[in-house]
Amino acid sequence: MKNSAIYSIIYIFVLCAIAAALLTFPPLMWAERMAANEKFNRIRAIMDASGLLVATDSQEVVTEKFGKMVNEKKVGELEMLEARDEKGDLVALLFEIEGHGHEGPFKGILAVTPDKQRIKALRVYDHQETPGLGGMMSDPKWAAQFNNLPMIVDGNPGIVIDSSVDAPNAVDAITGASTTTHSLEQAINAQIHSLLAGGIKLVPLDLGLTPDAVTRATPGYPKGFTKPPNFREIEKRADFMVPADLVNLALNKPVTSNLGDDEPMRGTVAQVTDGNKKSNEEDYVEMFPGEPQWVQIDLGDIHEIYCVVVWHYYKNAVVYRDVIVQIADDAEMKENCRTIFNNDYDNSAGLGEGKDPTYQAGWWGELIDAQMADGQHEGSKARYVRVYTNGGEAEEDTRFVEIAVYGR
Repeated sequence: MKNSAIYSIIYIFVLCAIAAALLTFPPLMWAERMAANEKFNRIRAIMDASGLLVATDSQEVVTEKFGKMVNEKKVGELEMLEARDEKGDLVALLFEIEGHGHEGPFKGILAVTPDKQRIKALRVYDHQETPGLGGMMSDPKWAAQFNNLPMIVDGNPGIVIDSSVDAPNAVDAITGASTTTHSLEQAINAQIHSLLAGGIKLVPLDLGLTPDAVTRATPGYPKGFTKPPNFREIEKRADFMVPADLVNLALNKPVTSNLGDDEPMRGTVAQVTDGNKKSNEEDYVEMFPGEPQWVQIDLGDIHEIYCVVVWHYYKNAVVYRDVIVQIADDAEMKENCRTIFNNDYDNSAGLGEGKDPTYQAGWWGELIDAQMADGQHEGSKARYVRVYTNGGEAEEDTRFVEIAVYGR
């Protein structure tokens, strides 16, 4: 019997059934305990970040104190917790932070001072990161860098997790865990920006800069390059924080140019809004040299614009001249026309002297803030977006890759 095929099939079936049971039933049996442990880990993290945790307290005492000292509060769209000491004095504002590290999701608590100026503490209580690498995010020694860290520097909210940055609001990253620390930085900054914006829920704008979406070329400066007086060195760009419901209004919208019905030297102007941000030979539109060239996008209606992102050809090192971005309500750019970016430092384009920096084109695009100066994260309203460029500093032609307009 044992040598028969039927016996072998039954044996394998039973063995598989036992293995499946061993994998299935314990998690189901332990699910309640696991949920209870995670709940207490969160409570403990909240009390610890608030400075209210007593190391010798039992789980029951910690839970009891939590019920008395911590209360939920909502400001606008932002949900938070208030922690008060035994005298009833406010000691911390607390926020849930969640993100996705290299190995999986993580959860933590961010505590800030009652005056909303500094981080009080950071506690990550649940993650799936590798010990010694991303797992250091829950190490008290690493987390201690956040204690008393300023949340606003030179009027700009947010913190930086980067070992190469020397700033009052910067902490050292975890070596070998760039994905994890970047996600943690975004999670923290989303809460900081939302808090300081009065409860408006803000998130980092996702430009879709995945490796397969762009040409990851980061060349040096052109050979023999002489820096213009307003040149900005290449630097890490902080996340642009916006409401979560923004979309690329320019995607596949009609494009016109100063060429009228004539064709560019290479490509078609429709490529400017086709969603392709790569910088290969077939991916850009090359305009004629000799004078400022422009392309213009019709959004179809007046929309609330938060930012414009411009990708010039960047596979080779190019620093473009006279980049000017205007928005208006009409195609002639006369009705309610506003210049939201101008790096023409010598007024060679004849549209006024610009105060914005000249920069090297890169795969990350040049992000131009279009929010109202006196508004609270409110976009500027317009229908048309026009972008001028007058070639490169080394006499390269004007080459547009993509222009995105984010708004609602």
